[in-house]
Amino acid sequence: MELKGKAVAVEGKDNTLYARLVGNGPGGETVTFEAQVLLSGESFKETGSIDYSGHGKLEFETVGTGHLGPSPVAKLQSGSVIWRITRGGGEFVEAAGYITSNFTVSADGDVTDNQYVRMFIPR
Repeated sequence: MELKGKAVAVEGKDNTLYARLVGNGPGGETVTFEAQVLLSGESFKETGSIDYSGHGKLEFETVGTGHLGPSPVAKLQSGSVIWRITRGGGEFVEAAGYITSNFTVSADGDVTDNQYVRMFIPR
């Protein structure tokens, strides 16, 4: 999935960003990603959710730390992170698994995120 949106500073919280991205899921559904990012140098931790409009929602947290640093393109940072699914709702109740993310962030906070979701749902 490719999602696009913005990351903005959270007022009153040092080194904290709020990210909201939107894209299309594997079934063509609208997908909304929201997360809070706590930065520490070139590392970060993140918690958030991915809502698959009408199908269900996944909640996640960072496994270890993510990485965000300079890219070869001026005014563009690139990064990667792995998230563990911590909770699922709707069609994703009892979901478990991981999500990988490779992304870029512009100097203006524009984010392009490419995600791969691998989850298991016991039936």
